[in-house]
Amino acid sequence: MKIKTIKPGILFLLFIATLAVTSCKKSTNKTDNLIGTWTAGTPVMTAMVGTKTLTQYYTDVMGLTASQALIYTTAVNVALIQSFTGTIQFKSDNTYTSTLGGVTETGTWSLSTDGKTLTIAPKTGTQEIINISQLTANSLKANLTNTVSEDLNSDGTPETITISVDMTFSR
Repeated sequence: MKIKTIKPGILFLLFIATLAVTSCKKSTNKTDNLIGTWTAGTPVMTAMVGTKTLTQYYTDVMGLTASQALIYTTAVNVALIQSFTGTIQFKSDNTYTSTLGGVTETGTWSLSTDGKTLTIAPKTGTQEIINISQLTANSLKANLTNTVSEDLNSDGTPETITISVDMTFSR
């Protein structure tokens, strides 16, 4: 039985073809999708005081009329929306620079292995945990929920205020 040998030229072409196919694969690493500069879209916010919406709290507890409550709720929403206007740049060395609401902040970031949780640790301030619902090369959809205690009605008892922000960032 005669065994055919493969010519070196054919072997080289096979090597190049294999290299070309494997190098064209898109990265499935979620971190690669995150790195870059993102522009914030208009956030959707929900503010709850205990179990009441902010508008319900203003009318039920603070005694405001419906139109007054709407004015105060709108003012709070506008201020919150302005604080989320701007950009954030995630760098490959796990640092970030954000300019949101006219305030520049720097710090570090980490993304969970499943790509569903982003941890932001500013150089000054409190670490934030952000839930990621979508992360592609051009779209980042995230939710941030914070709870604070503040005495809104000056009765000596702080109310629990929960603010949930849904954000979409794009490149």
